[in-house]
Amino acid sequence: MALAGGLRLFRIGASSLWFDEAFSWLVARQPAWAILTQRLEPILPPLYHFFLHFWIGLGESEVALRSFSALCGLLTIPVMYALGRELFTPATGLAAALMTAVLPFHVYFARETRLYALVVFLSAALLWSFARSWKGASYRSWFGLGLLAALNLYAHYFAAFTLAVFHVFVLLVRPRDRHRWQGLFLADAVALALIGPHLPAAWAQTRQVAGSFWLSSPSPLELFKTLDYLLFSHTTPLAVVPVALFLTLSIFVFDAWAALRAHGEVRRRALLLLALVLTPILLAMLLSWLIAPVYLDRSFGLVAPAYTLLLGWGLAHPPQGSPVRVLYLGLTVMVAISLGNHYLNPDPAKPPFREVGAVLQEGWQEGDVVFHLHDSSYLPLLYYAPQADSYLLNNDPDTWLPSYTWEWAGRRVASIDEVTVGRSRLWFVAASAKLSGRQIELLRRLDEDFACEREWAFYAVEISLCTLQEGGDR
Repeated sequence: MALAGGLRLFRIGASSLWFDEAFSWLVARQPAWAILTQRLEPILPPLYHFFLHFWIGLGESEVALRSFSALCGLLTIPVMYALGRELFTPATGLAAALMTAVLPFHVYFARETRLYALVVFLSAALLWSFARSWKGASYRSWFGLGLLAALNLYAHYFAAFTLAVFHVFVLLVRPRDRHRWQGLFLADAVALALIGPHLPAAWAQTRQVAGSFWLSSPSPLELFKTLDYLLFSHTTPLAVVPVALFLTLSIFVFDAWAALRAHGEVRRRALLLLALVLTPILLAMLLSWLIAPVYLDRSFGLVAPAYTLLLGWGLAHPPQGSPVRVLYLGLTVMVAISLGNHYLNPDPAKPPFREVGAVLQEGWQEGDVVFHLHDSSYLPLLYYAPQADSYLLNNDPDTWLPSYTWEWAGRRVASIDEVTVGRSRLWFVAASAKLSGRQIELLRRLDEDFACEREWAFYAVEISLCTLQEGGDR
């Protein structure tokens, strides 16, 4: 636990909040009732932001905002030990807990102001509860399973895939076991009673996401990338990504084969883990092809406990004569390399918005206005430069948030003329990595129309300061 705590807390506030984290902060500052009724967050269930709403009472610094995820990540480790011991052996529990403590995926998202560490924790607790209930415990255990099922659904809708796997498992293994079916139906009833009031909102948001979300349909090969992502996130140096991918897939194949060759109850439990890993990924891929894109690597954090436990089982009980020990040794080296890269090098997903905000704050004068081309810079600078009078271009088809979200999350305008009237200076912010062809053309026209006296260039963000004529004329 000390190792896990050190990995999660070391320099946790070093990098700037990026778009998603700034959005979580903005949602968490709204009234609790608005969060629960999903009047704000159009894509994800409300549980994480509801918890964060109360957590930020401790503070709103980067460290404070991210420490809730760190807490969830730490709580996951003893649950993984208990889960491994419950399903297999104490050695499996130790291996799973150690892997949860050090794998870059778990470390990375335990250091971010997003829902994924909470999703992993609740998913691990749900699997542990199912394992306990499966052993023939009282109906109280099944009631607890229903409570955890509802919490998981309030944390991420993909939890429905996990619950479907549980039902298929009971159908295949104990089709006539009345006690277990009664317990499972009790859990279903409890979960439905708790999640039922939220279903209309969930359905409405699902339809909105299907019509306006920014994802694209995945390739069939995306499965292999996702299996690697659930171990390393995007911490692996580019030069060794092929090595990490080879080790990931090789170990997964060996452990899946070991599960198929196992016997009795061990075989059933190992195959349950395999199904819990693959089913949500494959079903999300199928939905993306048939209905609308919903496939996003980090959204499969709910399969991480089953995946990590499967790898822990393979590490604790390798087959005789198998090369899997060598593969795990290679995985250990790759984990060390990836963690070193994560701590020592800037995160490309997190531009230096703290430094950008400092420039705005130091140079801000009465009568200034800030104009953003893309929402990826707009939200973080609400956090880092709250005094700035900021506006966002309204005609960007590539914004990360759908238009109805901006009804409460920010001020959008159709043209720059709307914000320069009566202003003395214009701060222009461009997220250089997110510029579309239309935005590049607008940027060229702005360079022609405005005489900018200063420019600052940061990684993925550029700022220009232009002096306007009296009354805001160009």
